[in-house]
Amino acid sequence: MNAVGLTPIIPIVFAFALPLFSILIKGNRKIIQAYALLATGLTLISAFKLFQLAYSSSTPLVYTFGKWIAPIGIIYEVDRLGALITLVTAGLMFLIAIYSYRYLEHEESLEWYYTLYLGLEAGLLGVLLTGDAFNLFVMIEVTSIAAYALVMFYRDRGDSVTAGLKYALIGAVGTTMYFLALGVFYGAVGTVNFADLSAKVHGIQFPVTGTPVGNMILASGVALALATWAFLIKAAIVPNHFWLPEAHPAAPSPISAILSGLVVNVGVYALIRFLYTVYGGSLAPGLAHVVSMLSTIVIVLGAVSALFGALMMNVQRDVKKLIAYSTIMHMGYLFMAVGLGTQLGLQAALFHLVNHAIAKALLFLAAGVFIHAIGSRNIDDLAGLGRRMPIATFSLAIATLSLVGIPPLNVFFSKLLLFNAFLDRSLVLALVLVLSSATALIAYMRVFYVVWLRKPKENMEIKEPTSMSLICLLLALVVIVIGLMAPIITDKLITPAAAQTMDYNSYVNAILNLASRVLH
Repeated sequence: MNAVGLTPIIPIVFAFALPLFSILIKGNRKIIQAYALLATGLTLISAFKLFQLAYSSSTPLVYTFGKWIAPIGIIYEVDRLGALITLVTAGLMFLIAIYSYRYLEHEESLEWYYTLYLGLEAGLLGVLLTGDAFNLFVMIEVTSIAAYALVMFYRDRGDSVTAGLKYALIGAVGTTMYFLALGVFYGAVGTVNFADLSAKVHGIQFPVTGTPVGNMILASGVALALATWAFLIKAAIVPNHFWLPEAHPAAPSPISAILSGLVVNVGVYALIRFLYTVYGGSLAPGLAHVVSMLSTIVIVLGAVSALFGALMMNVQRDVKKLIAYSTIMHMGYLFMAVGLGTQLGLQAALFHLVNHAIAKALLFLAAGVFIHAIGSRNIDDLAGLGRRMPIATFSLAIATLSLVGIPPLNVFFSKLLLFNAFLDRSLVLALVLVLSSATALIAYMRVFYVVWLRKPKENMEIKEPTSMSLICLLLALVVIVIGLMAPIITDKLITPAAAQTMDYNSYVNAILNLASRVLH
């Protein structure tokens, strides 16, 4: 079994086995922690192997489940875009698993936390690796259900349960809309395989499924509208953002880091798959009109989200809510870039997605160290903690400066790419980026001023938790290194991934070549 099929299967097998295993070991916390690290560690090794394979192969990698080839069976098809985001996801999940142990030292049900945690990882990896739109739906559901449960992890707290239920309700609406979109696609085109859909859209012959029976333009318009609305919910883009500022703060800090750094990427990634893989390149006039209208709506909603998120950051008293609104702002940038439909826009979106995932996870984890110490999320309660916890404060500083876009940190370089991509389309979009970043800077500086310069409320004896702070320090160094190596990373990783994603032919041909070998 190769790395493509293995990568998402490792965490799901470990997740299912953990409740039984914990009965055998009578809930020993250290063994459960070691088990979780083994699971996330093996997944990371598999993801790294997959990343190497994808970048050394000129065509996307294909894995067929049970040897059933597309479009009959479900396949996984991995290009460089999917492999790169998979590696970032697996890496962060491994580090956050280490951080979680100390953060949850007073919690009882550690085995259930890690069961859901591994389920969440399996769902995220499944989303990134699948080559089938229906399987994407299944994997979004796996991710979502684990995420809802983790938001409600503190089940004795009212805010946690309420936020989780709201998240579940709006999430269910989103996945239902996407499911309806699949029904429209299947009814008109006769397939839900990405490569097959792309072939039908571009008039390429594909075995087994024949020619589309419905009106392609109408079906594409309806299905894309429904699917995009679902992705707007998953990525928390205005007007579908309202669940996020409550859900992310209510969860334990390590989960907030995953929700804001990784789970929201599902919406962006899925949109890239549809706009670039299925509806990429030159299209018939009617279809081109549908896609350009959709792209314009995506850009406008992205711009509104960026400005709205930045403004809302400045009125928050809860530090995790402030960071959650920053996520809405950055998701806005990503949707604007994806909506451009250009290779530069896609490069900027991919680099920013990676940089934001790492920096935002770091920001939540650094804030988590302070919250863990005093048991409060109120910014005023964090007064003066900075001097007692130098490593966490340094990490917080690196994360905030990076997210605002200060050179030479990683997000500066992806914001520079975004700025150039927006400027190609319109000066207004570039101004949205600059204005929202400046507004966010004010909010971040207020937090930093309170944590570092304001006098503490009472004389507290606080020790810095070593394992949590070291994970923060490691991520802070990653942020600095990516910034310093940004030109090389762009050249070697981002540009090849974007170029391969723009080339829908290679995605379709990878399946066609496999099908012709099996059929003959």
